[in-house]
Amino acid sequence: MVDNKIDDYYKHVEVKLEDIVDKLLNSRLNDSDNVLLNVQNLIEKVFIKSAMKLSANNVSKASKLLGINRNTLSKKIKEAESKKRLIQKKSSR
Repeated sequence: MVDNKIDDYYKHVEVKLEDIVDKLLNSRLNDSDNVLLNVQNLIEKVFIKSAMKLSANNVSKASKLLGINRNTLSKKIKEAESKKRLIQKKSSR
């Protein structure tokens, strides 16, 4: 029963994503707008944030939830924090 529910979740996500992708591609601002990369980065960010929340900020547990290596997750978190600090620094000028 759990497997069927997971399959349903994946199908639901696929349907929603198709709708979102259609809208994003139809509204592309210009040829330099890398829609796929932007969406990949956004999805990764959301998954990492949720996994960290579910694991009470335990990187080892979160990496298991995501199915990636702990060191890889740590690296991605550090990169995201660096980008966030850089954006905050630029906006405070």
